[in-house]
Amino acid sequence: MTKQKEQVGSRTYLIDSTQLQEIMRYLMTRPYGEVVKIMNTLARLSQLDPKIGADFVKKQAEEANGKK
Repeated sequence: MTKQKEQVGSRTYLIDSTQLQEIMRYLMTRPYGEVVKIMNTLARLSQLDPKIGADFVKKQAEEANGKK
C-alpha cells in the first residue's frame, strides 16, 4: 500500500469522536452520491496515539506557526 502524497500547504487537524459522529450523522442525511467520498475519507482517519496528547500536537503546531 502506498502513502498518499500530502498536498503542498495541507494542514492536519484533530477531531474527537463526538465531532466525527456528528459529522457522519449529518452526512448520512444527504444523498449518497454527494457524500460517499467524504464519508470514506472520514472513515480512514487515523487515531491519535494515546501516548501523545492532543495538547502536545497543538503546541507543536503553534511553535511551527511562530505563536509561542
